[in-house]
Amino acid sequence: MGTTAEAFGSTMLTALLRGLGFAALGLGFALMVVFAAAAAMIVGLMIVGAAIALRLAPRPLEAKANGVLEARRTPAGWVVEGLSSRPPR
Repeated sequence: MGTTAEAFGSTMLTALLRGLGFAALGLGFALMVVFAAAAAMIVGLMIVGAAIALRLAPRPLEAKANGVLEARRTPAGWVVEGLSSRPPR
């Protein structure tokens, strides 16, 4: 049985549609990679910014005066005491 022009055209159309589908799939994958890379870069910049901000933030000062009270949390609750009653660290 021979091949007719109609059957040949149908096969060609199917192959064309399959090729367009694969091209669309490749384009979608490429867009996904670009957006994932951009999101990773933005998150990385946010982490670097936070690290710089924490590095430049002022450190908490240690209380050194005798009249200053210090509070610390214990399993039984909060304890407030003067610095002179606590052993040095």
